[in-house]
Amino acid sequence: MQLKKWKRTEYKKNTIFEVIFQARFPSILKLTKEIPASFQEKIRKKGFPETKIKKVAAPLDFPEHLRKEILGEDEYMFFSEDGNWQITLTKDFIALKCTEYKNYKGFEKHLKTMLETFWEEYEPNYFSRIGLRYRNLANESTLGIKEDIRNFIPTHIAPELETNSSIRDEVQVIEKTLQLKDDSSTVNVRYVYGDLSGKFGNFNLNEEKSYIIDTDSFTTEKIRKVNDAIAKSKSFNEGNIRNVFHWSITDALRKTMGSISGKN
Repeated sequence: MQLKKWKRTEYKKNTIFEVIFQARFPSILKLTKEIPASFQEKIRKKGFPETKIKKVAAPLDFPEHLRKEILGEDEYMFFSEDGNWQITLTKDFIALKCTEYKNYKGFEKHLKTMLETFWEEYEPNYFSRIGLRYRNLANESTLGIKEDIRNFIPTHIAPELETNSSIRDEVQVIEKTLQLKDDSSTVNVRYVYGDLSGKFGNFNLNEEKSYIIDTDSFTTEKIRKVNDAIAKSKSFNEGNIRNVFHWSITDALRKTMGSISGKN
């Protein structure tokens, strides 16, 4: 992608409220016929002692034949003791979610544990899709200071909010989606500006002016080895996700976050 290449930078203030890795694979019928007790026994000894089973339910407006197909499928969730890490397992995907993200090194450690344990237990033929998603939230709650959030959004993302825009003070909500693609992956980016309420990771918002950058980098190339999946995830982090994030913010936000160091 023709974006500026950014080095890894540590900041004093972290806008990341959620990071998710997801891998899809051909359906494993074993996961529809019996609970993943052996997987749970292994994963609970590696930092995920809490377990929850959730029935997947189709929306009420789904056609009846689709509701029957979806109804009754189980979603198994395994949590760290503090609740900041979650593994989700179904018959055709596995995911790792973190709501207290520090750095990729720590995330990769849990990712490696999850994928190696899953592969050992179920031996999928391949992963048909893997993706890494970073969700950033810039507002008073994450930054700890009151700022005009509009100053954090580049003109190429929201020209309606630039200083000399005739409608700058009238704009209440902006939602925008981009899809970027190169030879190795696709990136879906969703931008939201406005007064947000609800739970975002560990933050509970109540009509708080915010800017969200939701970046999902993925590939549908078949991946047949755990190490290749881990390497691909790392390449997403070091490449498109990092570069898209910096393309999506201003120097004003970088200054507010407070750079600690820049690293390769």
